[in-house]
This record gives sequence, structure tokens and C-alpha cells, in this order.
Amino acid sequence: MNPTLKGIIKLTRFDEYVWFVIVTTLLGAAAGGGSFGWQLIVALLANWLAVAFAFMINDVEDADDDALNPAKINRNPISRQMISPRVGYIASYVTAILSALCYALLGPIPFIIGVISLIVGFLYSWRRVRIKSMPFVDLIIHCMMLAGFQFLPAYFAYTSVINSNFWWPFLAITSISMYGELFNELRDLEGDLQAGVKHTASVLGERNSKLLANILLGIGIVALLITLFVMWLVPAWVLILIAVIAAILIVPPMLRVKRSQNMVQFQGSFQVPVQIAAALGMAIWFVGPWLVTALRIG
Repeated sequence: MNPTLKGIIKLTRFDEYVWFVIVTTLLGAAAGGGSFGWQLIVALLANWLAVAFAFMINDVEDADDDALNPAKINRNPISRQMISPRVGYIASYVTAILSALCYALLGPIPFIIGVISLIVGFLYSWRRVRIKSMPFVDLIIHCMMLAGFQFLPAYFAYTSVINSNFWWPFLAITSISMYGELFNELRDLEGDLQAGVKHTASVLGERNSKLLANILLGIGIVALLITLFVMWLVPAWVLILIAVIAAILIVPPMLRVKRSQNMVQFQGSFQVPVQIAAALGMAIWFVGPWLVTALRIG
């Protein structure tokens, strides 16, 4: 593979959000009464590209800082000198334009929300503003940038009004997203403190940050339980399928950290398997009926 192309692909950090974006997008579509079709495909593509842009511009802007952090220097293809900052900027802006074009296909409301998400993604890392260095504000912006702004375009691709299915799933994903941001800040806390990076975890300290992270996770879980078992937004058979897939995926990482006393490491072992399970289960829910119909017609 061409080294430049390899560096651009690495810049997207696609593996860090691909599953979560599927979940937030499909939840938005479900809350809006949507079904599998071109709108869902375009919404998913637009959201993937928007989140990719946020990650890409973040690494471009952070390249100098990451070069001083042993834990991040090899993760960032610019600080690792796989690609130049110029190539990183060009790739980032092309990704943002493609995302905006996809949002435009979904209608005016998804387009406006999508453009706002792209602007926020830029300001989150841009050195002249750098929202992610504003303690507490970084959590609110993060929960929208990496959850709310994927839910909303998918939701409004199918309806222009806020119905009774909106609030609980929205609260669930945004609370869990804030938890995820604190989790990442705790994971990188030592290196960030050495580099002089300022965020919520660096202000609160490790102990208080863990407490807040668990509170946010608790709120997210309660809202998710209401979404699933009171509203029944997702059918029972889908929940069973997700539970089975999650159980299969969680066992190996659990065995690796079962003796660990590190809360961050222990909780981290659950995150990706649960995201994958939820994404696969919900994808089958949306695609399954369409596929059966297509096969019958064929």
C-alpha cells in the first residue's frame, strides 16, 4: 500500500468509532421511525465521515504535542512522520466536504445539524479555540460530537418533529459518550499532565474523575434500560441477540484482566465488545427484513 494512503487511513482512526457510530445512528433512525433504505445508508456514511473528520483534524492539530508523548507519538501518523501536516489538512477537509454533501441529501434539518457537527469537530481541536482544553465544556461538546450529532441527523432524516421516542435514547447515548470521554482522559492522564494538556480529568484529579465517570455511566445505563425495557424501542429478540454476541466477545478480554485492580483497564475490556454486539444486533434488525423481502422478490 502507498505510504501516504496508509498514513491517511491511520489518521482516520476508524477502528475507534466505527461500531459506536453504527449504534448511535441506528438508534436515531429507530427513534425517528425509520427503516433500512438509502436514507439510513447515507446517514451512516455522513456520520462516519463527520466523526472521521473530528479525529483527523484532532491529530493534525495535536501532532506537535503528540510527538512529546510516548503513548501517542506512534499513534499519530503526522508525529510519526508517515504523512506531512499539509497532507493531513487536505485529507481532513476533503472528508468534511464529503460528509456535508451526504448530510445535504438527507434534507435541510440533517444538513444543518451535520454542518454544525463539522464546525464543532473543527473548533474542538483548532488551537485558536481548542474546546477540548476547556474543562467540563469538553465533556458537553464531546457527547454531542461523538454521539448526539450522529443520533440527530438519522432521527430527522425520517421525521421533522420530536416524538416520545426521542429523549431517553438521546440521554442514554450522550451520557455514555461523556463517560467515554472521561474514560479516555483517565487513560491518557499521566501523559497529558506531562505534556501540559488541560481537560476535565486534569482539573478534577483521578479519584473525582472516576467518580464522575461512573455517575455518567449510571445515568446512561438507566436511560438505556428505560429505552429498551420501558419504551421497547428495540425488539426483544434483538436484545437477546446482542446479549449473546456480547457474551461471546466479552469472555476473552475478561480473562485477560480478571486479576487486574485497575478500574480503567477493567471497564475498557467491556467497551468495544459491547459496541460490536450492539452494532451487529441492530444492523441485523434493520437489514434483515429488507433482505428477506429482497430474496422473496428475487
